[in-house]
Amino acid sequence: MNLIDYPRWPSLARESILNVPMDLRSIRLSIDGKVIDYSGDIDSVIITGMGGSGVVGDIINDLCLFWDCRVPIIVSKNMRLPRRLSRPLVIAISYSGNTAETIMSANEALARGYPVIGITTGGRLSTALSAKGVPVILTPKASAPRYGLPALLYPALIILERFSVVSVTNELESGISGIENALKHVDDAVNLARQLVNSVPVVWVTESRRGVGIRFKNDLNENAKYYSVVSVVPEGAHNDIAAVITKQNGLKHVAIMGPNDYEGRYEEVLIDVISSFGAKPIIVKLEGKMPLELEMYGATYLGITTLALAELLGVEPVSTEPIDRLKNLLNERKVFQV
Repeated sequence: MNLIDYPRWPSLARESILNVPMDLRSIRLSIDGKVIDYSGDIDSVIITGMGGSGVVGDIINDLCLFWDCRVPIIVSKNMRLPRRLSRPLVIAISYSGNTAETIMSANEALARGYPVIGITTGGRLSTALSAKGVPVILTPKASAPRYGLPALLYPALIILERFSVVSVTNELESGISGIENALKHVDDAVNLARQLVNSVPVVWVTESRRGVGIRFKNDLNENAKYYSVVSVVPEGAHNDIAAVITKQNGLKHVAIMGPNDYEGRYEEVLIDVISSFGAKPIIVKLEGKMPLELEMYGATYLGITTLALAELLGVEPVSTEPIDRLKNLLNERKVFQV
């Protein structure tokens, strides 16, 4: 099976770290009459991005449920930023650098006088920000945005440390260990993929693993061209679970669990209830000890699972023609002003 860029993930992570400038906090800009001082205190971090770039924010949100993050992390997957913000740092992530929604969000942040840092491989985002003196972290390229996850995530983690949001240095190598461990379980991933053939996966995750669940769902969509649903516990236990009492032919329940999830016992009871209605949930246990290690194990292992599913289905995993067609039509109709 072709693992595409997954074997490169450890090197992508390490290489991308080296591209983060040391002087981020010393930057001071004047843009359209507003002074933007990167040395000032911040009270939140907005991570804006879409698709394979946007999932970085979801994963960091997971991690902050285990880490002692000093300020809230706000994930923005939109063309506008949230209102009523005071002193946020904005991390604008676009693998291609041409994501219109992210460019619009970055421009809006600068217009409001917020410090912005771009993470990208180039494109219009890099050009626009660099022209204004805004720091841009250029990352190594992969076959597609979703295959470059570590190259987008690791710089964002370093930025959080530079801005004293959280200390991450002692976990960076553990995250890479999680990737390497998952790469040893390709046969298990193939077996999981076989169980998903001819089904609609319902992915059950706790709030503290939301990012892993969203990433799995997105990879099922893009790699295997497979529809799936994510249900987040405990909220999903108050609505989605009601559907298991009917005969939902074709559904396959997949529960993702980490060893230290504070909602773990809750999810175990949920699985028992689902089973009592005749379903046979598949349990995916994340391996590792450190929060980043567990997240990276999950993203890697489940990503490989979707590549295996694509191969079983005879689907080409890299291309995403409907997404490309949508972007082209949005541009033709001038939906975005960037």
